[in-house]
Parts: sequence; structure tokens; C-alpha cells
Amino acid sequence: MQKILLFAFIVAVVADACTLKCPDGFMTFKRTPTCKNSMTSLWCVKTIFPEQLINVTTAKSLCEKEGSVLTTFENDDERLQISSALLAGLASKKQYYGAMILDGHRLSQCQTQDRSILSASPCNSPTTAFTTDDKHTDNTFMFLNWAATEPSASFYEKGVESCVQLGIHPLGDRDKKINDILCDYEKSPLNPAAGYFWNFGVACGRLPDYQ
Repeated sequence: MQKILLFAFIVAVVADACTLKCPDGFMTFKRTPTCKNSMTSLWCVKTIFPEQLINVTTAKSLCEKEGSVLTTFENDDERLQISSALLAGLASKKQYYGAMILDGHRLSQCQTQDRSILSASPCNSPTTAFTTDDKHTDNTFMFLNWAATEPSASFYEKGVESCVQLGIHPLGDRDKKINDILCDYEKSPLNPAAGYFWNFGVACGRLPDYQ
């Protein structure tokens, strides 16, 4: 019994001596640990705005260089903080409207142009047709925040809109909301002149460091 108490005391002392901190340049999101976010209490997010517009492949590469992964928001406070970072990134490029790439993609069985599949469960619901790869973020809230009329599952050539962006948009029911996009394009080939669909940046996430 004494050995157990001594071990518990040592663990408590070590835990108290170590603090979690996000690296410089990353926002710090304090979270409630749950099984849906892999018991994550602190998540670090950095928004990156390169010189050129980007697609999802480039976005993932930019995150990897930061030791991070594509990420998204878990609650409304995080949504607004990431949206504010997007606004600042757009302002640095002298843009009023635009978007950034977030974690999120259609389920493999929903990546199709077959309308009979897209109109059936689970592909017909905005809350079940998509998933995320970032295991430290609960995506439940994210998929309740689609822009008006989205996800639209628009087609282009052989592709269907299967990835996700967060946009700053002139219409209030689309502003700071998510939209499904074609994964391989920097701007929508269906409406290339619409700057609010252009991908100017990306949100990258990682665990904090022990200090």
C-alpha cells in the first residue's frame, strides 16, 4: 500500500512540474477530453497562408512541414478564432473574401457521381456523409455548421466535391461556415471567378509540447 501511495505521489509531482504549451505561432485551444477527441485537453492550431492558392494535397504538405496535420474546429469558440485568423490572412493579401482548407472528406462510399448513392444513407446527410482524419478533434460540431445549401456534392469531370473549406463570404448564411469542395483544385473550376471559394490557406493542428 505504501509503495502505491509513493508511486501516486511521484506521478503527481512530475505532472505538476511538467506543463503543456503550444509552440510559438500556434493558437491554444483548451478542450474537454472525451473519447471522440482521444482525450485531448489541449490542441494547438496554426493557420498558414502561402503566396499561392493551394489545393488539399498542398495543404497537407504545408501541415506536415509544421509537424502537424489538417485540422478543424471542435466548438463555436474555435470556429470563430479560426475564422478570425482567416480574416487576418485574407487582409494580408488585400482580400475581403476567401477560404481555407480544413480537415474533412466524404466517406469513401460517398465519393461518387451516382445520385442514387448520394441520395441514400449515409451519403444524404450533412452529418454522416463526411468524416475527418484528425483523431484529436471531435467533428460533431463541425458538421452542424454547413453554409446554406451545402454540402452540394457538385460534379466536375470525374470528381465530386469531397473535401472541406471554411469560408469568409458576403452572404451571412454562408459566412464563417463550411463548404464541400473539389479536392484537387485551388479554386472552384465550376465558378473560377468567385473569389470566396478560392483556397488561400490551411488550418494545421498538433499536440502541445511538455515544458
